[in-house]
Amino acid sequence: MNSANSLYAQDFGNLQIAMAFVLVLVAMAISKLLKLDLKKDFFIASLRTTLQLIGVGYILRWVFKSESLVVNLLILLVMTLVAAQAVTSRLKQKNLKYYVAALVALLASVWPLGFIALEVFFRAQALQQSIFFIPFMGVLMGNALSAISLAFVGLERVRAENILEIETFKALGANSFEACQRLYRDLLRNALTPNLNGMTIVGIVSLPGVMAGQLIGGVDPVTAARFQILVMFLILLTAMVGTLVALGLNHFFFMPSWLTSQEQPWSFPLEQHEKLVLSGPSGTGKSRLLKSMRLLDLESVRATLQNKSSVKLLESSSLKTQYLHQRAFFIPGTVEENLRWPFSFKNNSEKIYKADRIQKFLKKLGLPPDILQKNATTLSGGEGQLIHLIRSLQFDPQVLFLDEPSSSLDSQKTELLEAFLDEWTQQKNHSLVMITHNRDQTKRFASKVLLLKDEGLMYE
Repeated sequence: MNSANSLYAQDFGNLQIAMAFVLVLVAMAISKLLKLDLKKDFFIASLRTTLQLIGVGYILRWVFKSESLVVNLLILLVMTLVAAQAVTSRLKQKNLKYYVAALVALLASVWPLGFIALEVFFRAQALQQSIFFIPFMGVLMGNALSAISLAFVGLERVRAENILEIETFKALGANSFEACQRLYRDLLRNALTPNLNGMTIVGIVSLPGVMAGQLIGGVDPVTAARFQILVMFLILLTAMVGTLVALGLNHFFFMPSWLTSQEQPWSFPLEQHEKLVLSGPSGTGKSRLLKSMRLLDLESVRATLQNKSSVKLLESSSLKTQYLHQRAFFIPGTVEENLRWPFSFKNNSEKIYKADRIQKFLKKLGLPPDILQKNATTLSGGEGQLIHLIRSLQFDPQVLFLDEPSSSLDSQKTELLEAFLDEWTQQKNHSLVMITHNRDQTKRFASKVLLLKDEGLMYE
């Protein structure tokens, strides 16, 4: 036995464990000195590490002797169940549905890819060799767990903070995946970044655990390096597949139901060239009502109004509509890039960006031509509202649903906007529905006023 093997195989007993615990005491002392309030966390984590690893050591001692496929699969199943719990433990909202989703993502990635790799590269007998099978699958499970966990945490943030972006793109013609594409792409990148970073520095800055273990065990360095290449490539694919499954499950089961709904648009009767102002006290659901007409909300608005309203609601509508949120969302980039972005959606693929038309809109709304080269994320609130209006009008809607479109405009820009919308409604068969709390604006602009109260809808 060479010196490396001697060091590796030495009796590492309780005395050495106690000495190693001094390292944790040092970390606890630093925490106290810096008032990090992590002493309890350090102690509990260290205690769990010790008990879990010692327990696993005794279990593996028995498992490695059994050489049983059934036992190996049971151990892998337990690993998967625990890994799924570890994924959901970082979420603010914890329930059975998220646990099942994490479990499915792990089962759909680690199990098939691991078994295929074992069959192709090491033949079927590797499934029974516990001393190889369990560490090999454990490496894949640990890395997939990390990637899927990062994805789930990011998805939780998306559902809480990025609905405006999804609503905006959906209203501009994106399908359910296109509306989330930019967010999902960033989440996938973030989830895979640790794996990519590890592949970039492997062998130069660090030696991975698998290769280090083989070297300590006396395996030829070149052979260990070749094996590590396979493991790294397999880890990358497993993490990617697991993350994609997590994204897909989130999309269909945890995102708002309107995102994937196949319902038909609905509305109430509008005459051509009509400028209908939707009015009523705050909190009565005016914005939600407009959103639901563009299928950006599927709450019980329709059923409630059908029962209470004196205005007949149309259950379906073939009219081309656009909903404009009170707050405009823009992706990083210039204004012109944001105007062109919706043309990448499948539903808009046959439409053409018309620069001359954009210039006409800018002029009528009092915006300078060079605003197209301005960073869209730095626009003022009023500029953002006007640019979003132009972005929506590119697709020739018949009906505009406007949620307080002048709330961030000064009086001069408000007059330009009202004149622009008045001219727009007189063209073709256009009409609009607008929410405003400005009574003066309602009097001078509306051709009809519809009140939304707790009792329902009624014309003023």
